[in-house]
Amino acid sequence: MSVRRSWVAFPPSRAKKHGKRDGKVTLNLTSMMDMFTILLVFLLEAFSMEGQLIHPSEYLTLPKSTVKQPPELALDVVVSKEWVMVNNQPVVRVAEVQKQSGLVIPELKAKLDVYAREAKKMEELYGTPFSGKVTIQGDKDLPYETLIKVMATCGRAEYPNMRLAVYQKSG
Repeated sequence: MSVRRSWVAFPPSRAKKHGKRDGKVTLNLTSMMDMFTILLVFLLEAFSMEGQLIHPSEYLTLPKSTVKQPPELALDVVVSKEWVMVNNQPVVRVAEVQKQSGLVIPELKAKLDVYAREAKKMEELYGTPFSGKVTIQGDKDLPYETLIKVMATCGRAEYPNMRLAVYQKSG
């Protein structure tokens, strides 16, 4: 005689969840897609800075030009009305530069030589090539002779690849 049980351990709605497992594992892709979407938006925001490679200094007004080339990542030399700066660190006063008779500015050359040595050391240790690129931000009212001295100093200090930062004219 067999006894038939009429009760079920789990109600039918939960029977599938607690039944025997056949070894298949399923993933909930909704949460994973949400995570990847957030990462994608973050990375797009972080890397969409083509026009933000150069931050114009607050101490000067850049000249306007019809240049079409996008900016490149390089050492930043700023020549404001009062200071010559490298990576926002004051190096020498513009008034002193204008009094000097030679083309090379000794204080600026010394600072650029330090950066060149560090870049070459990075090239040896990590394989990052030293390009000798420098971006010069000069005030639009800067005397031509001062700009020539800064450019000559950059060339003598192993930074011959110079670009002048300007505002792009619209139209």
